[in-house]
Amino acid sequence: MGFDLIEVIPTSWLSKYAFTNWGSMWGTLWVRVDDPRAIPRIQAGLAHYPYQHPGNWTKDLLQEIFGGGGLELVPLQDLHFHAAAIGEGGNSRALVRILGLIGLAALATAIINYVNLATARSALRAREVAVRKVLGATRLRLIAQFMTEAYVMVMMAAVLGSVFTELALHWVNLWGGWALSMDWVFVLSVNALVVLGAGTLAGFYPALIISGFRPAAVLAASKTPAGGRIESRLRALLVVLQFSFAMTLAICSLVMGLQARHIRMLDRGMKQDGLIVIPSLNDASLVSRQSDIITRLAQVPGVRIATRSDIYPHNALNNDDWLLAGHPEKHAMNWGRATDGYFDAIGAHLLAGRFFDSHHGQDYPVDPHAAGNGTSVILTRLAAERFGFSSPQDAVGKDVQESGASQTYHVVGVIEDIRVRSANAPIRPLLFMGASGSFSYIGGLIRYSGTSTQIEMDRLARAWAEVAPDVAFSAQTASDIFADDYRRDESHGALFGIGSAVAIGIACLGLYGLSAFNVSRRRQEIGIRKVLGARTQDVLWLLLIQFLRPVVFASFVAWPTAWVLMRIWLSSFNDRISLTPMPFLAVTTVALSIAVLTIIAQTRRIATLSPARSLHQAG
Repeated sequence: MGFDLIEVIPTSWLSKYAFTNWGSMWGTLWVRVDDPRAIPRIQAGLAHYPYQHPGNWTKDLLQEIFGGGGLELVPLQDLHFHAAAIGEGGNSRALVRILGLIGLAALATAIINYVNLATARSALRAREVAVRKVLGATRLRLIAQFMTEAYVMVMMAAVLGSVFTELALHWVNLWGGWALSMDWVFVLSVNALVVLGAGTLAGFYPALIISGFRPAAVLAASKTPAGGRIESRLRALLVVLQFSFAMTLAICSLVMGLQARHIRMLDRGMKQDGLIVIPSLNDASLVSRQSDIITRLAQVPGVRIATRSDIYPHNALNNDDWLLAGHPEKHAMNWGRATDGYFDAIGAHLLAGRFFDSHHGQDYPVDPHAAGNGTSVILTRLAAERFGFSSPQDAVGKDVQESGASQTYHVVGVIEDIRVRSANAPIRPLLFMGASGSFSYIGGLIRYSGTSTQIEMDRLARAWAEVAPDVAFSAQTASDIFADDYRRDESHGALFGIGSAVAIGIACLGLYGLSAFNVSRRRQEIGIRKVLGARTQDVLWLLLIQFLRPVVFASFVAWPTAWVLMRIWLSSFNDRISLTPMPFLAVTTVALSIAVLTIIAQTRRIATLSPARSLHQAG
């Protein structure tokens, strides 16, 4: 861990709101435990700590934030993969595991291919094995030879795989948003284990089959052995497993892409295009200059509206219980303050009543908490529903108040819901107060037009430097902020898509080799069928059905597996797509089409041979 500056927290800060209430995002608590044996006891004490020390939070509010749990200790070495701060996410350990499983499954697919092709082509080496046994070779020596061949094959694949990984690392980092590099000591160590493990798994069963041929039976037979029905069915089962994994992965990647697209197009209740957020306005040294800075930014060419608020994309921190005046029921909701022009800047949709107006004295007080009864507020649709109003119109003109406070607020308008948080989180009810003074957790909001984003950013940065040269300017478009909600899933979907393409490619390579071998062994059968009247299209259809049957069976395995996995994954989103048959049908169609293209050339070639040539070559 690296630090540029470590500062002691002043004792006076311990009385601030962030240290006396839950939900603060000021930082992370660090604890040193000298006796590891005490960790279980500490963990048990933290499990329900928020409920035992609620501060001014209600049980419902604690339930919303912590669920049925509480705090937990996270070992420092696990922090990279853990959401250590409230409201913050770490890197996904699940993603690392999933990518690892994809790699292992792809390796398993390649091993299946080797076993399939080695056992299918074992008949071609039957006479070689028989002759060597006659000349004195033992079965153990033959097994050692075939195992060595498998190890050499896997070693060559490991070398090529390492080279391709190094070349592809740039694109993986680009799509995943990472900065990965090759640790060659680790890679070579893993490769050695992979060669040993994969070589053993791939070579052992074929070595047993091939070395088990009996010399007398093989040399006395007019044809080489073709293997039994059990071996044939085993090969078909392995093909089914290959395509099941590949199709499951492809369906999952397609669903992830559709969900990411849905989040990208999601209506959030605000107009994102042409909206810039300036979080650097929240610097503590700028409290007395907030209004002057916004006034200067409003003069920048291209700026239509310049305003400020503590509710903007991915920022809505104030959360308290509110109640309808004269009613005891409490309702947890986010609340915030906004200055003149805020609702026009975000493009809010008015459902009932009116927006704040500077001509109304109770709309923009300096401090809405100290303005007295009747201070104006605006609710979102969900907030109005939480208060029990049957329609937005019913809410206008009613009074609400914060739990534990005597001041009442007058509802002057209701707007459509605004999704300021991540798409994974549910839409929150929002309550807005007008304010003209300075306040905390603030961000500047700029609505601009008539120029590009980069040019407007440069203009705003120059204007900022004039009025606040002591604070670094930071700004981001609303679209970029909300893009964080889908960018990771979009990248992960792309990586999964690449994995599924590789898996399908490996499976098709195995299907190609297996079909080529089987077709060559059925020349005589095909010649006899054509002599007995079978047409070319009949033979072609017969071969295609036989080779595509495992792919169809694989879909029956992939569909329910992918459905369960995607149902679980989609459940983490508050706003999600419906799981329709379209991705399943699309992937199955593509897989069948690729399989047809893989085997059509050789099946067509053998199906169009004349009976005389088929029987002559088979003989």
